[in-house]
Amino acid sequence: MASSFFRLHPTLQHAITHDLGWRSLRPVQEQATAAILDGANAVVLAPTAGGKTEASMFPVLSRVLEESVAPVAALYICPIRALLNNQEHRIGQYCSMVGLSAFKWHGDVAASSRKRFLERPAHVLMTTPESLEVMLISQRVDAERLFANLAMVVIDEIHAFAGDERGAHLVAILERLSRFCGKDIQRIGLSATVGNPEVIGEWLQGSSKRHNKLINPPKPPTKRRLAIDFVEDVHALAVQAARVGAGKKSLVFVESRGMAERVAAAMAGRGIEVFVHHSAVSRADRRLAEERFAKGNNTAIVSTSTMELGIDIGDLDLVLQADAPKTVASLLQRMGRTGRRTGSVANFRMLCMSPESMLQGVALLQLMERGYIEDLQPHRSAARVLAHQVMALSLQQGGISRHRLFQFVAGAAGFSKLSEDDVQDIIDTMIDRDILYEADGRLSLGADGEARYGRRHFFELYSVFDTPNTLKVMHGKTEVGTVSAFFAMGAMFEDGPFCFRLGNRAWRATYIDDRRGLCHVVPAEAGRVPSWLGSPNDISYELCQEMKAVLMAGDVPVWLDAAGREELGDLRAGYAGLLEADTVPVEFTDDAIRWHTFAGGRANRLLASALEANGGGRWTPGNLSLKPRDAKGGAQVRDAVAAVLEIDDWDAEAARAAQTIKQADGKFDVCLPEGVLAQQRGASRAAYTAAAAVARLAAPALRLTITQDDSGDASLVQEGDGHEGF
Repeated sequence: MASSFFRLHPTLQHAITHDLGWRSLRPVQEQATAAILDGANAVVLAPTAGGKTEASMFPVLSRVLEESVAPVAALYICPIRALLNNQEHRIGQYCSMVGLSAFKWHGDVAASSRKRFLERPAHVLMTTPESLEVMLISQRVDAERLFANLAMVVIDEIHAFAGDERGAHLVAILERLSRFCGKDIQRIGLSATVGNPEVIGEWLQGSSKRHNKLINPPKPPTKRRLAIDFVEDVHALAVQAARVGAGKKSLVFVESRGMAERVAAAMAGRGIEVFVHHSAVSRADRRLAEERFAKGNNTAIVSTSTMELGIDIGDLDLVLQADAPKTVASLLQRMGRTGRRTGSVANFRMLCMSPESMLQGVALLQLMERGYIEDLQPHRSAARVLAHQVMALSLQQGGISRHRLFQFVAGAAGFSKLSEDDVQDIIDTMIDRDILYEADGRLSLGADGEARYGRRHFFELYSVFDTPNTLKVMHGKTEVGTVSAFFAMGAMFEDGPFCFRLGNRAWRATYIDDRRGLCHVVPAEAGRVPSWLGSPNDISYELCQEMKAVLMAGDVPVWLDAAGREELGDLRAGYAGLLEADTVPVEFTDDAIRWHTFAGGRANRLLASALEANGGGRWTPGNLSLKPRDAKGGAQVRDAVAAVLEIDDWDAEAARAAQTIKQADGKFDVCLPEGVLAQQRGASRAAYTAAAAVARLAAPALRLTITQDDSGDASLVQEGDGHEGF
């Protein structure tokens, strides 16, 4: 069978052979080239540095050449600006070597450069969904003319979009663009790790009538050197990270920005050059870290997930992980940054600072070894995004009818589970609340909509999603990064100077200009680590169940060091006699009650709400268990648990819980009717599936022991030895 290489345009064939010096295509590039040249939509799976960019861009450029597609012919969409910056040179090179052009557009690109692009567009436009939204509704951009020739869209790291509302926004934009072009735009998604790629392909497909193709060639076996070390604290972690990273290029992944600053500070002065890379560090410092790291050989970058995506920093010798990540997908992404050279071995080591984290790390590695990767569940009823799109389209079109509105968003997978009544109800609510105004059959912004989202507040529509209230940190005219305004303002009420760490340096605040959102600083000797608002540290039902299996097993995982083996032994001893298959025991001891669900944070929050609604008092949910916040007798716990076990409709229970759980109002919540808003705030499908599983396992027909507490009250519990759990 002839290679797909020979189907590429002759000019591109010549450039690949002579300019790049390639002698053949990789299997993923062979298969993707054939599918894309055949006109199919595609999801292309390959590990980090597996050749996905070329697998998509070579056939895209070949089509542009073969069909003489005028600019803008193709979009290359990335989830973050850093990845666009990183890919700019590579894609620009591939375009220029065949006489085509590429342009990067995002908020950091100079206005003069963007103006030149609008006057003379490039064949390939590299951008983010948010920047695309700006272009679509800006009065300075003739979007219909600019995108009239658009034929193809490539979405890099599509898994970073599919699981949240950004993905719903992205596929809505694709539907709007297809109406501009009057054609079925070819859609190509690139991903490294995802458990259900067929679902992602169907989600990306939307209204497209093209054939959908999954490109997932067999992967050669990966050689891995894996280890889990138990360390006592951040200081011990830094000592170990500096020791094993000496003379190497290493990435140290952490789970929060605050931890990145702590670890980097603790590693400083240990004979290795250390950089910090997270979203609150200035873009200039992040770029400097990437450049210095690529050239170094005794360097480490301490990073959050900002380095998890495919930013190219060259070959790595070692990836370290401070405490366990939350998913197998994240684990694989991070592990995939090392072992990329031919004949090399993936070198990955977790440094865990608590028994719980160590247990989680073991469970993740066991799931990975069995080939498990989490499924992504794309949003299908993204009502907040729909409200945004209604307003954006009314501005984009200078007013729009309901009928025409549906034409623009119909087919977008992010709205597929919203009924026509839901959509009409959202529009009617926006009209009733004066966010929209309807006259002569056309929708436009109403008075309250103008006040909230229009004119001076127009950027509120550019930005679809809420961003934390932050202050820009400035040293003279140099941007250092950002800190939470809540952290900064709170610290200013304390005695003494306000000193903090950012970008692995200490700073002292000299003046906070809250009106302009600025925090002016000078260097300091020391400072505390800022706090940033972040998402709860929830882990999945499947991971929690694997952690339970590790506790119940008798073998010693080969990855653990001596300290880790001892800690695991202590954990198992603490749970001895408590855990059995197909049970979720309620443990009653002299000073505590704990329900060991191993269900995950989201499910346990839903269970806690149900317990409280059934007279069980207030409960504190964790990932593995729940416990009462106030002392309650055994009978009260028994009755509450028994009532929860009788719940059949967990969808309805999630809707009820959504009304009681305090949540910050979203930017577009005011646009939604109460019923739709309750659905949006409800627990995820995974959460109430897990809660239902707990209820089934805890049913009295299963092995749940009823004992007596000290007062003689019967309680649905299992006796324990005082183990506190976590």
